[in-house]
Amino acid sequence: SRRRAMRHRLHVTAATAAAALAVLAALAAATAAALRQIRRHRCPQRKISCLRAALLRSLETIAADSRWSQGRGVVVLSGGLDSAIVAEAGAGTLGIAAAVTCICTDGEATDRLYAASSAKASGLKHIVVQRSLRELLDAELATCVRVLRTFDPMTLRNEVAVCAALRAATAHGYTCAVTGDAADELLGGYSFTHGMTSQAWMRNRASMAATMEFGSGPVGAYLGLWVAQPYRDKGFVQAAKRFGKAECVATAEQAAAAAQAANASTTVELHPGQCMGKMPLRKAFPEVTSCWRRKDPIEVGCGTMALSSPGWFDGLIKDAEFASEVATVQERYRVVLRDKEHLFYYRAFRQVFPNGTIPGVERHGSDPCPACGYQMREPAGCFCHTCGHYDANMRQKPK
Repeated sequence: SRRRAMRHRLHVTAATAAAALAVLAALAAATAAALRQIRRHRCPQRKISCLRAALLRSLETIAADSRWSQGRGVVVLSGGLDSAIVAEAGAGTLGIAAAVTCICTDGEATDRLYAASSAKASGLKHIVVQRSLRELLDAELATCVRVLRTFDPMTLRNEVAVCAALRAATAHGYTCAVTGDAADELLGGYSFTHGMTSQAWMRNRASMAATMEFGSGPVGAYLGLWVAQPYRDKGFVQAAKRFGKAECVATAEQAAAAAQAANASTTVELHPGQCMGKMPLRKAFPEVTSCWRRKDPIEVGCGTMALSSPGWFDGLIKDAEFASEVATVQERYRVVLRDKEHLFYYRAFRQVFPNGTIPGVERHGSDPCPACGYQMREPAGCFCHTCGHYDANMRQKPK
């Protein structure tokens, strides 16, 4: 009986201990779940703080670079969100001396007022390069074609304005420049990505982050300027990649609510149905003058978009001349030209590269563009950097 009593007490003790352990395990699980919920609740703001810190560190890294000269650097300022942040957050750190903006006098340039406001808020001297479209083409097209080795209309409409701003910087004696390149690629700035599924958006962002190129660097080097791009800093790229599509892209209503929550002094410039990208960057730098400005491509902001307007090149290329020359180019050189603007740039391209030979670029080789024959730069790419041909299904078609 004594043994039975002992066994009973041991059984009760074991059962009690097991029950206590179960309670402790349940408490630990509940505590872990609560902590995860707290972390999830705090995570968005922590990620935004990390994004801000990453950009500020990138600016400090540039300031410490031997190629950067305090007091002899400029910011290429469109007045868009990205360049305004660089100007307003980086003016002191970098010792920026001036802001440079290119405006086309015969185009509708949306950058003018925003750039002026940002330059004023930054306390910077503001150099405004004002050129007609024809003056801009005459002065900058050949340089852009030579340096970027392209006759792509979209690229050249953007880069002639950047080239004019950088050339003005050198003319004023500055030796280095900083830009807002790469934020659009990393944080959903481009409207063509807004309709993608989250998974497709993430894949597209990864592809752009891996292959993104900007004309400001090589054009600046050609003109004698070192060009810094703080959004391409490895730390900033890593911080940006922590955000998914839902965090980067907002509807007009969501963007308006975010602006109101931030006590923004300006209204969100979107129509119902439109979206706004780069939301983490807007939340990270709410004090910036252009915080809630919509994304305008360079060509829209500076006014060179007018070059793509029907009829702009009619005074330079007659209809019969266009039809004859396009047919000749396609037959003789196997290059497809889409319109008069494209032909105008191709003429400049042939003047810079008389035989159509680009040093180091293969033609009709292992991976040619179907529209111009020049080698595609990315093995899986669907866009030709040389002629501007784009076909989303290019890689699905037999060669």
